[in-house]
Amino acid sequence: MPLTYSACSHSKSIHCAIAHSSELNQIEGWLSVLTNTYAKHPSNGLAKVIAYYLKRIIKHDDFTAFASQPCHYFSMLKFWQEQIQ
Repeated sequence: MPLTYSACSHSKSIHCAIAHSSELNQIEGWLSVLTNTYAKHPSNGLAKVIAYYLKRIIKHDDFTAFASQPCHYFSMLKFWQEQIQ
């Protein structure tokens, strides 16, 4: 199953978007681990956790200040929400 919208596949653009926020950087690192795990062991529960962390990024106070391409996050969230259904 290809992971079109995984944190690791967009890591360069994501790091540029959130490089100034250590908390967002930490969440991104966790998303990378989660998406790599999902690639090896897909599950509905893991997709829910990934969507949860994407929502945390989008709702974070620093998101609007540091996200140079916020549409990437919304696209990733939509992808993971589709995996849950």
